[in-house]
Amino acid sequence: MTFNMIKLKLQTVALYTLFLMFYIPNANAGSVIADTPCDSLYYESLSARAWLEAQREITQNQNIILKPDSVFEYTCFDRLVRELAVQGTNMLSETSAFGRPLGPSSLDNALQRLVGVSLITYINNNFGSKSSASGYNLLSGHPAAAGINHVPESITGGSAYSCDIMMRVWEKAKCINFISNGNTDGFFTFSEYASSITDKRVLPTMCTSIQTNWNANLASALTSGPWTNDPVQTYFNLTTPVNCSGTNCPCSGQPIPTGVQVVRSGYNTNTYQEHVCLQPGCRYHPGGDPLYPGGGVVSAAGCYGR
Repeated sequence: MTFNMIKLKLQTVALYTLFLMFYIPNANAGSVIADTPCDSLYYESLSARAWLEAQREITQNQNIILKPDSVFEYTCFDRLVRELAVQGTNMLSETSAFGRPLGPSSLDNALQRLVGVSLITYINNNFGSKSSASGYNLLSGHPAAAGINHVPESITGGSAYSCDIMMRVWEKAKCINFISNGNTDGFFTFSEYASSITDKRVLPTMCTSIQTNWNANLASALTSGPWTNDPVQTYFNLTTPVNCSGTNCPCSGQPIPTGVQVVRSGYNTNTYQEHVCLQPGCRYHPGGDPLYPGGGVVSAAGCYGR
């Protein structure tokens, strides 16, 4: 690195330091800045903001990532039992040839009492019953899984084992689009979570709203920290041209000379010193001529909005 490069870097650092010393304090005029990062209010504000960020992410993840369904339903376990009821007659004869008669449904009924009742009770208690008001479909009750059958209430009757529920559920889950429910799956601000009457987590059952925690942390993070809100001063009045009509529209601010001499022909003022106007939308006019070629108003030198 050459000496000139080092010198340039030192100058840059010095200018930046001066900017911080003279301009940053003015930008925070009227604000109360914490004396140290160890300030308890400063820490409380950070903690509240961290809670808001984490709770929003957790809420959306818990609502979009669906509860797994029962493996018994995915594998159509009821149909496996039905298959046993059909094929088991070869081992346990349903006939009266050897004594007390056994009806053609005796093995089905025995399997229903031994396996079916427990299976249905387990499914209903842990995954909801489609026949009850509190029940839900597969995929935690997501509308995408509507029409995919649950394990039936009875396993009696027999047919060859055939099951495609796992494939159908996977296809439905794969094709769920983001924000399929705009009321719960979208992007929401902290205030929208805090003001929501119902919790965003609705599948398979709705969670209890935590509005109190949202509001309390919003207040701690944004309004009651170790600083006060500092309104931004835009100074638009210094950068907006005068709102006037006609051809004689002066702008605020003095024109700044550039040191360039302009020579032109066809005007009363053939030679003049060029100036620039800092206000956007304003231009410099050297004076002595109409503002526009052919115009009737003779201007004085200065900045004009038209």
